[in-house]
Amino acid sequence: MFWKTENKLESKKEFFSKVEKHFTDLSVSKIPENTLNELSEYISNLIYKYYKDCWKKYPKSRKRYSELKIEDLDNLFYQHRIFDFLKSKTETNFIEFTCQLLGLNETEFIEFEKRKNQFENM
Repeated sequence: MFWKTENKLESKKEFFSKVEKHFTDLSVSKIPENTLNELSEYISNLIYKYYKDCWKKYPKSRKRYSELKIEDLDNLFYQHRIFDFLKSKTETNFIEFTCQLLGLNETEFIEFEKRKNQFENM
C-alpha cells in the first residue's frame, strides 16, 4: 500500500547548525567565534520564522520550506541584516567582516552600502 508522507519542517536547531557552518566556512577563521555564533543565532531565527510562516501560508509549497536552502542567505534581506548586525556588534572591523561573509571586495562593499542606504531611504 502506498502511504503519502508529509514533509516536516526542520528544527530551529538544524537551521542554526547549517547557518553556523556556512558562516564559519566563509569566515576562514577571520571573524571571532562569538560574533559568528551570535550572528548565526540571529539569522537562523529570522530565516526559521520566515520558513515557518511560509510553511503555514503556502501548504502546497511545504516541500520547498521543509529544510533550509543555504542559498536563501544570498537574498538581499538577509545580506542587509548581516550588514546591520556586524555594524552594530563590531564597529571597528565590520567592513572587513561584512566583506568576508558577503564575498565583497572594498569597492563592492561601498556600492553595496550605497544601494542599501538608497533602498532603506526610499
